[in-house]
Amino acid sequence: MPGLLHPMVQPHFQVLDLFSGIGGFALATEWAGGRTMAFCEIAEYQSRVLAARWPDVPNYRDVTKLCHRAYDCQPNPDDPDAVWCQRCSADFGDCDCIGTDQFTDTHGFPDVIAGGVPCQPASLVGQRRGTADERWMWPDTLRIIGELRPRYALLENPRAILTLEGGAAFRGILGSFADLGYDVQWDVVSAAALGAGHRRERLWILAANSDSPRLERHAGNGEAGRGTQAHGYAAPCDLRQREITSAQWYHQSKIQPVVNGLPGELARNQLTAVGNSLVPQVALVWMKAIAANL
Repeated sequence: MPGLLHPMVQPHFQVLDLFSGIGGFALATEWAGGRTMAFCEIAEYQSRVLAARWPDVPNYRDVTKLCHRAYDCQPNPDDPDAVWCQRCSADFGDCDCIGTDQFTDTHGFPDVIAGGVPCQPASLVGQRRGTADERWMWPDTLRIIGELRPRYALLENPRAILTLEGGAAFRGILGSFADLGYDVQWDVVSAAALGAGHRRERLWILAANSDSPRLERHAGNGEAGRGTQAHGYAAPCDLRQREITSAQWYHQSKIQPVVNGLPGELARNQLTAVGNSLVPQVALVWMKAIAANL
């Protein structure tokens, strides 16, 4: 439950949470003293979990329809004053897309964009179709980052993406970040590095806006000048040397094994959601480093 393991504090940064799953990043955001401004999760079961746990946070569902502008569309040959949205087969403005201006007018700008970008195109347990896979969501992720220009982006993926397409896929991601003006650092961190009883190695990418001394505070209560410090991003502490003092790793999962005679569908959604989720305690280390520099 949100706030269960860490005391709630007044949020001082806000996060747009893409590919939100069951809320791993949202928990880490909350524990680090931030606030999730919006989710973007398309799967039905995961969306129900988010709605139950964070009922006041909107879910915009489809990342491909988030933060578009009219210039992303084509002129409508039947109406010279309109543009045609190919994604929705409708005039832009009447379509299902959430325009960038519409989003920022409603929520302001995020300090951080976080997301566990779908892993199937890179995972070793799949066909590794990479950039040819329709689930390759890096272009839309980078498009949204370019539209909203957060101070930081924190993204998670399987470590196998480093070798995908002979390394070309990951080099392309790094090149796209550079084109947007972001400095990037990354590391492979396992859950075991923070004391968990399993490895669960994941690649963590931290991108920092190299143009940003930080324009103004979009989050918080409008206090002027809080974000005027010189640019710099935090190097997270050495996770492999971190002393484990928290007992929260040892809580027993409430997802019970499936017994003979019990319909598998009852547990399939839960197991799939947990299997695709990130470990919030690992994300917290990165989020705390980000929060210290906002």
